[in-house]
Amino acid sequence: MIASELVKDPEVTEVRLADINLERARRLADRLKSKKVSTHGVDASNVGDVTNAGRGTDVMVNATTYSLKFNMNVMQAALKCGANYQDLASDGLEQLRLGDSWKEAGLTALICTGASPGITNVFAAHAADRLDRVEEIRVRLAGKAVKEPKEYVSTWSPETAWADMAEESMVYKDGEYKVMPPFSGEEVYNFPDPVGPQTVFWHCHEEPGTLPHFIGKGVKYVDFKMGGPDFPLAKAIVELGLMNDNPIDVKGAKVAPRDVFLALLPPTLPPEEMESRSKAGLLGESVWCLLVEVIGEKTDEKMTYTLYGVIRHAPDAPLIPITGISAAIFTKMLGKGKIETKGVIAPEALEPDIRQAFLTELAKYGIIFTEKVESRLA
Repeated sequence: MIASELVKDPEVTEVRLADINLERARRLADRLKSKKVSTHGVDASNVGDVTNAGRGTDVMVNATTYSLKFNMNVMQAALKCGANYQDLASDGLEQLRLGDSWKEAGLTALICTGASPGITNVFAAHAADRLDRVEEIRVRLAGKAVKEPKEYVSTWSPETAWADMAEESMVYKDGEYKVMPPFSGEEVYNFPDPVGPQTVFWHCHEEPGTLPHFIGKGVKYVDFKMGGPDFPLAKAIVELGLMNDNPIDVKGAKVAPRDVFLALLPPTLPPEEMESRSKAGLLGESVWCLLVEVIGEKTDEKMTYTLYGVIRHAPDAPLIPITGISAAIFTKMLGKGKIETKGVIAPEALEPDIRQAFLTELAKYGIIFTEKVESRLA
């Protein structure tokens, strides 16, 4: 999705598709049908590989399956190439520690640029700008099935999606980061229509790591909770130990349950196959809500800002790959020099006018968000 958007931009002169699976990169290049595109076989665990592929670029976008090792390697390669860096998922706290070297190089490493994290970070900053003091930031993401799918399809990287399910989550409270077990903190959150009340849990995500660092204003609490149609099944799979990566003995063979589980999942389909299944109605229909609630004070009033967007996935409309669209917008901003802040930053640290321009660009794709403000005397 990122590459598809970049090749359409007349100011983008070259797009390099780098992947350990060179054939997959070539299939995408054939689909894009652009003279701007070249393909490169690259192993992200090898800094030299990444550096060689990235020389002469303005921005290196890391859209690999999330791994701190991959992130650090691509960041190191980008610095060597004199290129700006961007990723969609990060270990924010670890990567933020590299900020001084990026400032000294006069470069930007923009982390967490998908939908969540990414759009959610922009929402939080938008609300925080309007408050004198911020007390709490709550990020919520959930959906519901409108029509059940006719077949199971991996619409996301199985490794990333399922690893997140089994990971401990982080909650920021009173200046400290607290670790919570998977599927804890259960609550029913009342999302706007048509999603409505949904059960959500603390979930492994980046927002609690970066938002307190950049928002400031006395923020005392940040968390992320998620729910959806697959969560009851996911909870059972994690509780049964199927995401355990410690080998167990099975009829004399040592196997990790997680390796078996991931091997049985269907791989993520190429874009053209995903589109054909969507149009045929095989993927069903669902509706999701991405929401950020920011509580704080303005003068003598206690105020709550709620920003949200509703995303519909339906067989009669193309899937909106909102994570890729968000990342592509940020990539173009970086490449064109519109983002002037140097160092390692998340989207909430961008200048207010850049964040507003980002939301304006999203609206061009039909991704519209709503802002609700409630106030009462403190």
